[in-house]
Amino acid sequence: QELSVSLETVYGQVCEADDSEEVFQQFFKWKRVKMEEFSHVRNDTDAALQILTDLFRGIVKCFDLSSEASSDLEEVAGSVDEVLKEVQLNICKELKIDLTEHDEAEKGIMMSAYSKVVHKVRQEQNLITVIQNRYSASVEFKKQAEEWLNRRPNIDNLLSIKKTVKSLKAHLRWKLAEKNNLEESDDYSEFEMTRIKEEIAAQRNKVLQEIYKEQEEYEKLAYLVQKWFPELPLLYPEAGILSYMNSGGLLSHSLERDLLDAEPMKELSTKRPLVCSEIQDQKVLLKGYSVDVSSEAKVIERVAKYHRAWDQQKEKSGLLRLLFLLFCKSDPLVYLMVPYYPGASLGALQADAPLTLEEALKVMKGVAQGLQTLHGANIVHGSLHGNNIFAVNRKQGIVGDFDFTKSEEQRAAANTMVVSTLSLVSPELKMGQPASPASDMYAYGCLLFWLCIQNQEFGIKEDGTPEVDVVGMDDKVKSLLLNLFCCNRLTAEQVLGDDCFLLVDAIPDSSQPGDEHEPHKEHDSEKMDEKEDAINSEENGVNPTQ
Repeated sequence: QELSVSLETVYGQVCEADDSEEVFQQFFKWKRVKMEEFSHVRNDTDAALQILTDLFRGIVKCFDLSSEASSDLEEVAGSVDEVLKEVQLNICKELKIDLTEHDEAEKGIMMSAYSKVVHKVRQEQNLITVIQNRYSASVEFKKQAEEWLNRRPNIDNLLSIKKTVKSLKAHLRWKLAEKNNLEESDDYSEFEMTRIKEEIAAQRNKVLQEIYKEQEEYEKLAYLVQKWFPELPLLYPEAGILSYMNSGGLLSHSLERDLLDAEPMKELSTKRPLVCSEIQDQKVLLKGYSVDVSSEAKVIERVAKYHRAWDQQKEKSGLLRLLFLLFCKSDPLVYLMVPYYPGASLGALQADAPLTLEEALKVMKGVAQGLQTLHGANIVHGSLHGNNIFAVNRKQGIVGDFDFTKSEEQRAAANTMVVSTLSLVSPELKMGQPASPASDMYAYGCLLFWLCIQNQEFGIKEDGTPEVDVVGMDDKVKSLLLNLFCCNRLTAEQVLGDDCFLLVDAIPDSSQPGDEHEPHKEHDSEKMDEKEDAINSEENGVNPTQ
């Protein structure tokens, strides 16, 4: 490397090297000729200087009175001029060889040789790098091989946990049966019922703790499969390692819907079963999806892909977290467990206490982050509307999940893709084109427009896009909306870098951590008309069509 730097300092940039070995032969031939010429001139110069030296010695002897030798001074003086001319001529020739610049042909020969040398040096450097990398890889392989030899894949811990879970679940079922018997008994006791409920809650927590341990053990085994033992799922098919890995770590065969203290949400179960429960002081929803043999694999694949996208950044992803995926033993249903944010959907908030412009921008920045996460994982949401976007504490925007039994096009064509009088379906989708990240960004723009105009009236163009210019709003927001409704729309990443969202970071947060706006009360379901039913769905932060 030092040689390469030195050569480049002297000769400059390297030209493209000729692969032929004749470059060096031509250079050595030219060098030999030049060296012979220089050697000949140098010898002539040395000879002339030697003669001049001898003459000076003779002159010195002529003036030396103590010397007995006699010299002809005129003869010596006459030859000095000739010798000096010869010396001068030879020295000039030597200096001319040293100082004269090389012609283009000679420069070409030297540059070709120089480029060839540098090319060889770089080849050697690359070869040294390859050898070093292979040596490092060999050292790492040796280390891993020693570690592999000392490892023994063992699922005993997993089987032990599963055995414990079965025992705890059996005890929990017995307690649930005892509770049901007491409820139907003539000797009903409130004190006894309270005691049984407390025991059931404690037993349920024990089951959940063991299930979390089971998930941790699955994670360890999945790591072993990916790094050391790909044959592990085949050796122990009863452990269900492969199904766990295919689901992205969400699938749990130990967790059952019947073991949870689930409250059916009939008003929201117009399309599929939906129940509410609580796990470790966190409210959760269980969404039921009807599946068959073919659709089950697709649902698991879509759920796993979504969860892996969330797992890259977790809470910073801007996506609703998926907690568990569990099957129903008695019915062809798969349940998806997600956090429950009652009254936090955009639809519910706008119906009760509309967001201010600052709050709306904060929320929609989080939504843009969620869309960027999805689009970065090659996932098109296709179902972005007011009921599956959540504004947690009126400041944190979260993109909700979607119907995993439907394709992108099926989700985009759903009748829920509307807010107020504005359709969230992009013009290209109406023309039959497939759903894309651009169609998601159009729906995003419509929702941002809806949040910003409040109760202002607006018109709709022929292509279905809203007339932004005639509505009064912040100029930066208006500019962003125009770029979201045009043909060449902004991406989620570009939206996050927009000026109106850069201002959001400078706005101080006046709310205290954990402060939440109290959701408005639910109406009596028996007296609700169709419009009130839709509002009630929004209050619970759930899209009934999901």
